[in-house]
Amino acid sequence: FFVLFFFSAPAFSFIYIGGSVEIPNLTYTNDLNDPKSQKFLLQAEAIQNYLAESYESSFLGKYYLKSVVAAFSEGESGLRAYYWNTFWAP
Repeated sequence: FFVLFFFSAPAFSFIYIGGSVEIPNLTYTNDLNDPKSQKFLLQAEAIQNYLAESYESSFLGKYYLKSVVAAFSEGESGLRAYYWNTFWAP
């Protein structure tokens, strides 16, 4: 009785890139401190959708998986959103 196990490395890798973006026409408020607040969730979703549209329509579109907004702060001239993107690489 023989059992053969075969393990191979995945055919691709995940790449995570973090960053921030400042949105001049939006204002930071204290309820954006709470990632469970309705305002945080709605604002994060809007920015995530914007990032998704931007990446998907670029040359990176075929590698783009998702964006996640993790936090907000007051920027120099508007709302600053901190996010990370996930891409895959063959």
